Amino acid sequence: MATLKKGNVGVEIFSESEEEEITNKVAQYPVQSGNNITDHTQRESLTWTFEGKIFGKNKAEIDRKYGQLVNWQHDGSLLTYTGAIRRSSMLITNLHRTEDEGGFANAIKFSMELTHVEVVKSSFVKAVNVGPKKPSPPANPGVWVTVRPGNTYWGWMMQYGTSIQQLRNWNHWPDRRIPIGVRARVK
Repeated sequence: MATLKKGNVGVEIFSESEEEEITNKVAQYPVQSGNNITDHTQRESLTWTFEGKIFGKNKAEIDRKYGQLVNWQHDGSLLTYTGAIRRSSMLITNLHRTEDEGGFANAIKFSMELTHVEVVKSSFVKAVNVGPKKPSPPANPGVWVTVRPGNTYWGWMMQYGTSIQQLRNWNHWPDRRIPIGVRARVK
């Protein structure tokens, strides 16, 4: 006998066989000597397959138990399986019901596949919208001017005391081609 549970709700099943399958996907290209083999493999989902019967006093109870399994599969519920194999954080990925020879009065045959889900804690923090933000002022705002006809690096040096080389580094325009109408940093 085994139990499949979510929290305090459980369904008893009678497993006739339990199988565990652990698979790795291995790269199909050559691995250079000396490289870690683990860099070329990927672990697939761990799966368990069960076959057996679900028993009940009558068809209504059996249908209720099987319906619970269907609901858990549909909802993507994480379950705990306790039988010969014991695992938690399992999803029902395949569920199959068989009614041989018209079915039994007090049981149904079933098979199911469970897949392990690795649940991890994340450091993700949800951002909260607090409305529009004002841009923060630059650390060193400097002094900016709008370029007018006749402006030169020489004139700005004389007016603001900033070296010509510093003006060139900030603004990146050739001395004789300073564009009119743009903003230029002068201090």
